[in-house]
Amino acid sequence: MYKKAAKQIFPEATYEQAAGYWRKFREAREQFVWNLKSGFTRGWPDLLVYFGLGPGDDMLCTVVLRELKKRGRKKIWMMSKNPELFEDNHDVDLVVPIDDRFRLYVQALGKKWQPLEYASVDREKDMSLPPNRHIIAELCWRAGIRGPVALHPYFYIRNEEKEKAAWADGMVAIQSSGLGGQWPMQNKQWYPERFQQVVNGLKARFKFIQLGSASDAPLNDVVDLRGKTNMRETAALLESCRLFIGNVGFMMHVARAVERPSIIVYGGREAPWQSGYSCNRNLYSAVPCAPCWLFNKCDYNRTCMDKITVEDVIRAVEEITAKPPQTLAVDECVL
Repeated sequence: MYKKAAKQIFPEATYEQAAGYWRKFREAREQFVWNLKSGFTRGWPDLLVYFGLGPGDDMLCTVVLRELKKRGRKKIWMMSKNPELFEDNHDVDLVVPIDDRFRLYVQALGKKWQPLEYASVDREKDMSLPPNRHIIAELCWRAGIRGPVALHPYFYIRNEEKEKAAWADGMVAIQSSGLGGQWPMQNKQWYPERFQQVVNGLKARFKFIQLGSASDAPLNDVVDLRGKTNMRETAALLESCRLFIGNVGFMMHVARAVERPSIIVYGGREAPWQSGYSCNRNLYSAVPCAPCWLFNKCDYNRTCMDKITVEDVIRAVEEITAKPPQTLAVDECVL
């Protein structure tokens, strides 16, 4: 049918030529529509940043964006599948979907394409290569940033979002597992039954909100919001809560971004100086094999996680809540 229509438009061409013209016209039209939707009509970026698919990765990139802006970088775009994390963030000019055409356009125009990572992955060994400095510092270094860097992610919550989450004021946010995340790693996980014992030991003094994925192990005696909040709602609730208890991952970085202390069960897969924040209570096991940076394999039956007890977590909660809420210290490094 399209050959007939094309023949009417190009009467002197053969059917095959007319079909080819029509196909090129459709491709050009589709590309034009993509350009409109993609944001390229706003002008070309000077720099396009991309890390990965996980929201935790994107939270780390907010530091890179901030440090680049502080150094005078203009027209910065971020390629991400999590645009809601960057709303009202003036360190980035536009967030675009993950689509390789953006990279091709930027490179064709002689602009900078900046893919990021903080550690190489060895799939055969089921691990990342351990970084020699904090992962945020490593990202900044690879982005060409030099000088002082504040290891502090950024997230901007609107007033209406704060008002909606105000009912959680003073409560304790808790996540029983991170296995529902983009890149689940068994060696980052404490035990759901121990998280439950933490709730049991503190429920007479604190009200708990369970955040996370719908597939996370459910806890008793909590307000169960597993799978019921989007990323922005999660961040607003974390800001309203008194503190967060969980594993290394996305929520740890969001809690830091919204100025809420956390109790993070590290075990020994990675060390707090490599990925954490000193304002938190980081429960780390300095066993001989730690930090291993293995994803799921472990030759020692995850002894590093076993060593973190329920009493350790409860004690940390009591230490934090014994003092009034205060501004969290900001870690800094010089590159």
